[in-house]
Amino acid sequence: MNNKEWHALLLKYREGKCTKEELLKIHRWYDNLNADSLAVLNEQEKREMEQRMLGRLAGETSLSESYATEMPATEYAEPNVMRQWWQRATVYMAAAAAVLLVIGFWAYLGKNPRKLDVMQEKMFVQAPNTHLITEENTTDGPKRLTLSDRSTVTLEPGAKIVFPAAFTGDKRTVQLTGNAFFEITRNPDQPFLVYSGKIITRVLGTSFRIKNNAKDKALEVEVVTGKVSVFENKEAFSEGEPADNQDNGVVLTPNQRVTYFPESRHLMTGLVPEPVRASPTTEEARMIFNDEKLQKIAETLQEAYGIEIVFANDRIAHCSFTGDLTDMQLYDKLALICKSNGADYEVKGTRILINGHGCD
Repeated sequence: MNNKEWHALLLKYREGKCTKEELLKIHRWYDNLNADSLAVLNEQEKREMEQRMLGRLAGETSLSESYATEMPATEYAEPNVMRQWWQRATVYMAAAAAVLLVIGFWAYLGKNPRKLDVMQEKMFVQAPNTHLITEENTTDGPKRLTLSDRSTVTLEPGAKIVFPAAFTGDKRTVQLTGNAFFEITRNPDQPFLVYSGKIITRVLGTSFRIKNNAKDKALEVEVVTGKVSVFENKEAFSEGEPADNQDNGVVLTPNQRVTYFPESRHLMTGLVPEPVRASPTTEEARMIFNDEKLQKIAETLQEAYGIEIVFANDRIAHCSFTGDLTDMQLYDKLALICKSNGADYEVKGTRILINGHGCD
């Protein structure tokens, strides 16, 4: 029998609805249990439990004896089972209770894997003049929501967001658990704040992405358009981990990201893995260069992507390039430019550095 079947049988036994065969099956199962594994109660507890169960056990012992009298000898070849069982009933009932408890707790967690996390989550969003709404993505694909200010939020699978039905006051606040992409309607008089873990992301009107890394508990914020400030949420720290009195935050521009490590409380800035044009709504102009200096090409790329590009020395900046870079990813463009001039590039924080000996 599997756990589900044993669970049902034990519940049936507790309600006194077992048949003769089911009762005998339970008794024999108890008799075969490992006595060492049942030593969960001390002697005092066993005596107390025995007194509470005495009336029930006596009644069932009488019932069991009548069963034994009615059953043919061939069907009941172990007459000592009942006598041995009632003497050790307190221990066996403790084991049955433990089995029911484990099965019930396992079933509860199986159906509600995030229940404890939700109960421990501190709420930072308030709605004095309205009510809060909770949306969770329980699907396998992204879920898009539209807020009262026409801002949109795309929740990744497993993500959850809490927000007021209507934004009032001098700021718009939401609370996020998981990964999501935000496109915020611009309103300089009412900044938009996202509470996520131990950081707050503050914007006026922009698009950005927030990611939670379950492995190392790091949080990432990536900016697509506009300007975003990210800083620690001092109210998220418990009494055992006091927050620093100094502000710990950074300001991000398009194609920049920050990774926050809660254990070290370190904010590490860098570039996103695949930079996009700073104005993605406009069609990219054709990038065809004919014997163009790298300094001029770098300025064109910097304007298009909003990323600072610097040279290790002036000689590299005066090298030239001929080619078509239209419809290529930024890093592919840089790789082609550098390869044609015997140079290379590397990401240094939020900038791109081009290294090389230069041209003759």
